[in-house]
Amino acid sequence: MRWLVAALLGVVLSVSVQGASIEVRLIRASNETDKPDEQLTKLEPKLKKVFGYRLYQQLGLQRGPLKENGQVRLDLGEGIVIFVTPRAVEKKGQMMDFEMYSGRAALVKSSVRVGHSELLVKGPEVGNTLLVVSLAVVE
Repeated sequence: MRWLVAALLGVVLSVSVQGASIEVRLIRASNETDKPDEQLTKLEPKLKKVFGYRLYQQLGLQRGPLKENGQVRLDLGEGIVIFVTPRAVEKKGQMMDFEMYSGRAALVKSSVRVGHSELLVKGPEVGNTLLVVSLAVVE
């Protein structure tokens, strides 16, 4: 009986990881006075609260399936590539390793927990702008 419960629990956990996807956005933050990006309408208040810039523009958007024990590569354009490796599913979110590269140069390497809302990762400053990456786990 115990083996049956363990097998069912393993199937449920593997299905929850396999059914989920990671959605990653590359966003440019600046203090320009252009019109706001309509694609970021829901996310813009959170971006302004965290980073304080006036304008946010989406530069790239990629979605990929989260695979147990597999790495997901997402090319966001502008020379930015993201690697995501799922680690564990927890009550508060999905644990994963996050790597951000510009060409061969590593910009950010960290373990992160992506919960029920977007996780914002500060990237490099480019002139008077800032690159921001938004991570979200979607079912």
